[in-house]
Amino acid sequence: MGTTNSKMSLPRFGLGIVAVAIITAGLWWWMRPPAPLSENGYDLTIALYRVCNQRSDEGLQRIEQLLDESRSTGEASDPSHGIVAAIVAKAKAGDWEAAARASRQALEDQVKR
Repeated sequence: MGTTNSKMSLPRFGLGIVAVAIITAGLWWWMRPPAPLSENGYDLTIALYRVCNQRSDEGLQRIEQLLDESRSTGEASDPSHGIVAAIVAKAKAGDWEAAARASRQALEDQVKR
């Protein structure tokens, strides 16, 4: 009888570990620090949000051009460039909805609570 009981408790233990891992990952995601956007990065993100909602390839190209221009003017160390570039990559891959959500989240992260 002892072996049957231990065989049944092993899957439960595994499920418990998975549940704890999922809860931990969720808490980490929810409590992550907001993404810092510079004034230029904030403006680009607002424009990018609009472009994603419109699913505008031309607008996306313009955002990329503005991002490249700001990088070449010595603002390459701006951490918001990576954030905007990652959202642009989602939109270029055709995942407009995810890009719009990411844009909105980046903007909401700027609000002091």
